Amino acid sequence: MIFFCPYCWREIGENERKCPHCAMFLVEHDKKDFEEKLINALRHPVRDTIERAVWILGKLKSHIAVDALIDLFNSIDNPFLKRHILEALYEIDSEPAKAFIINCIENEEGIVRKKAIELMENFSEKYKGDI
Repeated sequence: MIFFCPYCWREIGENERKCPHCAMFLVEHDKKDFEEKLINALRHPVRDTIERAVWILGKLKSHIAVDALIDLFNSIDNPFLKRHILEALYEIDSEPAKAFIINCIENEEGIVRKKAIELMENFSEKYKGDI
């Protein structure tokens, strides 16, 4: 079985207590709650894992994940993953998430812009006036 550091995602030995690559103590990761572990998974090297973490954070309505989701959005080129992030932010429905979705209405990528417009149209009447 192959083991990976949950901080830098590089391969480590099965019984490592400290990552030989990033020097993080692995037992500290075990102490984190589920949401924190999901936020950490946003840096995972496998796209499916990232997408799953994004989706779960949205379903959990994780307000603590908003900044990490926005950072991920701004650091990637994949418009399909950006759409998933917008959907998660929509589910979270916080003021910073909503403001970010509104800003994405001006996004140069057509499918991202279209998703932002669609999500804003789905907000309640209370939010429609903000567009």
